[in-house]
Amino acid sequence: MVWDKKPGVAASATGAARADSGGLANSGVLHVEKLYQYAPTVEAPSTEEVTAAVEAYAQRVREVFGRLDLEVLTPLSEQGEHPVVELREVFVPPLVRADPPAVELPRELMRRLMEHGEITELGDLPPGADKGALARIREAYRQRPPKQVLHVLADGDVERTALLGDPGAGKSTLARYLALTLTSPVMPEPLSALAGKLPIVVELRRYADERWRDRTFEDFLEHLHSLEGMSVPRPVLDVLLQQQRVVMVFDGLDELFDPAVRNETSRRIGAFAARHPGVRIVVTSRVIGYQRAILDGAGFKHYMLQDLDEDQIGEFARLWYTNACPHDASLAQNLVERVTSAVAHSRPVRELAGNPLLLTILAIIGRRQTLPRDRQGVYKHAVTVLVAHWDRDAKQLTTTGAPEALEVLGADERLELLRLLARRMQDGQGGIAGNHIHARDLEAVFGEYLSEYELPPVQAKAAARGMVAQLRERNFILSRYGGEVYGFVHRAFLEYLAAADIAHRYKEDREWTPEELITSVVEQRADDPAWHEVILLVIGQIPERDAARAIDRLLYMHQQCANRNNRMLVLTIRALAEVRKIGALAPQSRAVVDSLRSAVSHSHYPGAAELQASLPALGTFNEYWTGRQRYLHWFLLLGQHQVKTYDSATVASALYLSLSEPSVLAHFSPSADVRRSSLQHVVDHLDDPTATLALLLDRATTDPHEGPRFIALQLLAERFAKEPGTLALLLDRATTDPHENPRCTALQLLAERFANEPRTLALLLDRATTDPHENPRCTALQSLAERFANEPRTLALLLDRATTDPHENPRCTALQSLAEHFANEPGTLPLLTDHATDPHEKLRYTALQLLAEHFANEPGTLPLLTDHATDPHPTPRYIVFQLLAQHFANEPGTLPLLTDHATTDPHPTPRFLALHLLAQSFAKEPGTLALLLDRATTDPHEDPRDIALNLLAQSFANEPCTLALLLDRATTDPHENPRYTALQLLAEHFTKEPGTLALLLDRATTDPHEEPRYTALQLLADHFANEPGTLALLLDRATTDPHEEPRCTALQLLADHFANEPGTLALLLDRATTDPHEEPRYTAFELLTQRFLEQPETLVFLQGRTRTEREPVLRARAFRALAAALPSGDVYEVGTSALEDDHSDVRAGGAWILAFGCPNDPRGRAVLRDHAQSDPHADVRTAASDALRAAEVLSAQEWKLGSAI
Repeated sequence: MVWDKKPGVAASATGAARADSGGLANSGVLHVEKLYQYAPTVEAPSTEEVTAAVEAYAQRVREVFGRLDLEVLTPLSEQGEHPVVELREVFVPPLVRADPPAVELPRELMRRLMEHGEITELGDLPPGADKGALARIREAYRQRPPKQVLHVLADGDVERTALLGDPGAGKSTLARYLALTLTSPVMPEPLSALAGKLPIVVELRRYADERWRDRTFEDFLEHLHSLEGMSVPRPVLDVLLQQQRVVMVFDGLDELFDPAVRNETSRRIGAFAARHPGVRIVVTSRVIGYQRAILDGAGFKHYMLQDLDEDQIGEFARLWYTNACPHDASLAQNLVERVTSAVAHSRPVRELAGNPLLLTILAIIGRRQTLPRDRQGVYKHAVTVLVAHWDRDAKQLTTTGAPEALEVLGADERLELLRLLARRMQDGQGGIAGNHIHARDLEAVFGEYLSEYELPPVQAKAAARGMVAQLRERNFILSRYGGEVYGFVHRAFLEYLAAADIAHRYKEDREWTPEELITSVVEQRADDPAWHEVILLVIGQIPERDAARAIDRLLYMHQQCANRNNRMLVLTIRALAEVRKIGALAPQSRAVVDSLRSAVSHSHYPGAAELQASLPALGTFNEYWTGRQRYLHWFLLLGQHQVKTYDSATVASALYLSLSEPSVLAHFSPSADVRRSSLQHVVDHLDDPTATLALLLDRATTDPHEGPRFIALQLLAERFAKEPGTLALLLDRATTDPHENPRCTALQLLAERFANEPRTLALLLDRATTDPHENPRCTALQSLAERFANEPRTLALLLDRATTDPHENPRCTALQSLAEHFANEPGTLPLLTDHATDPHEKLRYTALQLLAEHFANEPGTLPLLTDHATDPHPTPRYIVFQLLAQHFANEPGTLPLLTDHATTDPHPTPRFLALHLLAQSFAKEPGTLALLLDRATTDPHEDPRDIALNLLAQSFANEPCTLALLLDRATTDPHENPRYTALQLLAEHFTKEPGTLALLLDRATTDPHEEPRYTALQLLADHFANEPGTLALLLDRATTDPHEEPRCTALQLLADHFANEPGTLALLLDRATTDPHEEPRYTAFELLTQRFLEQPETLVFLQGRTRTEREPVLRARAFRALAAALPSGDVYEVGTSALEDDHSDVRAGGAWILAFGCPNDPRGRAVLRDHAQSDPHADVRTAASDALRAAEVLSAQEWKLGSAI
């Protein structure tokens, strides 16, 4: 049939109302005769006609919406290169939250608010920020958990929905996905609830055209059908609306820039909803500028689209690259890992990737470039897309009003303007960490820039104000904290633009010389973590020779760091990874790797764990990077044989190019830590579930050490919980593993992953009483309380074990579980009160802690705590002090009690802690300072005197008496501990005081005890390394101090701070053989192998020590170090020489030298085979057998270690 156009309904001109939205005007005179005269007599369409019209429309939906338009998002250099991407193949449904408060925050703060529930650090919020709004959003997020958006849209109780989101959050993409899915023959869950409904998308930016101002949505859809086929004929639409078989999507309410037009359109949508009850309606809009009152009144429920989380980002990357690389699954997997690794390890990349638009840019650019190293291109392109042409090109939007000023600026000028803004922000209050600027300063930056184009001041000011509005409302560059304070939406934008500004000023404006750049930008800012990302981005933009100077300076700063802090080494590694032409920085690569080897060799230092932050950067170096083989050669031959090896193995994992080495190490490394780390690495990267499962099942039972066994159990439960063998293995290892740690792990995993399995409960009940070790019994009790609190036997068992278990730890665990999970049970409080007088002190103080934490308001709790301040054992006494200060600080008796015990308690530990609590909680009390000054000199035990000095320096450093007291106690305290504490505090808090350096120089030689002497040496090197006397003193004390500890310290400090001094290497070579005590000899030996391994003098020394060293441990290490120092071609001779040694430990070490140094050499395998069969010592036969198996596996893979140099 022919579809006729329906005439409009006329109203007289006596009223101003129009007959818009397809309804009747509510003013004027209605001409009924015209209604009768013009009413059409259109025959209702048949079922076949409706079906045909719907199918024709569905075909057009697939043609128009099916493919993503990537041209706007793709860099010009890659236009036409990216394959076609179908929307439905890459769509990842976002999450939404109901009724979110309208709050703007930079994404960094929003993420922290969501993840941690609060923002606590000082300086996180600028002046004028709306802290009340923060509280509202925090509460809203707590009360309204996120939901998957498709579940919301399919919910039968949600008929009218308004979806709000930031630019690029995927609002239009969601609308198109909905249209594609509901018009497809296959209806996935959860949208199957909408099966049979026709989706119709109204792009409101097109409806805003003036010709539709007096026309209805139905008229507009008829127009779309006639011209584009993007609706169904009017009679079909009328039928479907009447039958409630339509899902109307009004997309882009925010794209109507005129507020009056936007409000009018909202009213029309409300009228449309009222006219068609039962029809599903979805409205999308940006958050900024949205007024919800009209749609609220029309019964719309509001939801906010959330940023994608890491799991959703990973799923998108998998779908994207599977689609983009259909014929190369390996490449697709590598690209997925590139994006997900960058998101996991780079805060700026993670921040951007939560936005679907920016994530798509990441995926496009990540196909050609390495993330996060090449993230500069991502940032630049993202800013350009958002500022230059996203609305204009992708959505054909034109702005209104003052932003014509933006139109006179090209893309480069816009970036320059934003660079100037970043410069102003980094120089302003809060600096780069603050990410905020006041509106007047913001407009001043823009106005000053526009004045350079000779705009009149009045016009420039108005244009600047308009530009601020556009960058916030349309371009998603700026956000408003509240009041008149603005910041970049993504900190990554601020950091990129600040770095681009510095690089431009250096390269184009010549504002700094090379040395000034290093000094004023890199060195001056490197200690501030907020500047690290900017420094890295700058290094990535400057010439290689300048980058080399910057890395040299950062490495020098690391070497001068106090307390073995590795944060500067991490920054140096990350900076090296920013350089593209890495071959030009070979000397820096070698120096960085040598420092890294030294750092992982000192795992007992606090800074060892910080090295984890360098692993993502290490993984970005290409296969030809000179540092890779230098590190791996050292690690395989020497590093994995150290006392503590986990950190060195973790670094090695980041450098492997294949799974050959870590697979062998997971089975055969002589170090349990290396096997554990390597196993984790293989499981994370092995793309073969069957092989991975077999590996884990094997390692969980056959590894000789508990560490790899329990990590294998954890990985099995995480990755293969549905495999039949996993449950059986966990049930078995919970009882049969010979070590308590894997048994604990198995019990915990059973409770977490298999709580519904009947055997789990039975096993936990059994092991809570029968396991021979207390730790599994504790784990079983805790798991029962957490997972089976409703099981009647759980409470009874806890009550029983709290008194009958033979070991105090399970009894304490039972008490804790009762307080946490059964606090309201009648027997819990009496039981805790009773155990507060238990004969064992651990039970007493555990009961007291639980009473204070869970029953603080009970009348008897405070008196009981006060009474136990005189407990006969010191531990319950000082626990009581902590609890009183934490829970009852305002009680009148707390301060007097702490003050009294700070002086009269018979044990030094409670006195020590009472002083600490007084300074922490009562520092402003008049008597606190006087008490600390008194106890620093008069307490009969060194520990309270020591803590008093610490507390004075921390809380009262500005008091004149503090400095004088520290200077005095550094020399006069009768015990060495307060003396060296005073020295430390003087160096940390009073470095610039004239007397500090002189005192340290004096105490390094004259203090009668070795601890203050070596402490003074350490402080001199850390704080006064550039002073003329420091080097000479260290050289002297390394040989003349009468005690071995100061001599060891001096050697270590010379290697740390003065490695390039001519005398350092010679001194180490001398002390490694001539020092009369073994500890300095061993220290010198270790430092030579860590810092000077490739030096010719060290090679000669090591060759000699393999023949003359009397200690087998050092002789074995000399062989390993020599193998690590030599090229791989010379390793065979070293290994065979070690296997000829008289001592079994040296021969066992030689077996591993052959296995990892020359596995492809048949001579080496023959030697190993011979020792595996005939060596007289069993340990050597075992080592040779394992080494032979490792060599055979590596040889079969034609693996090459490569050269060390």
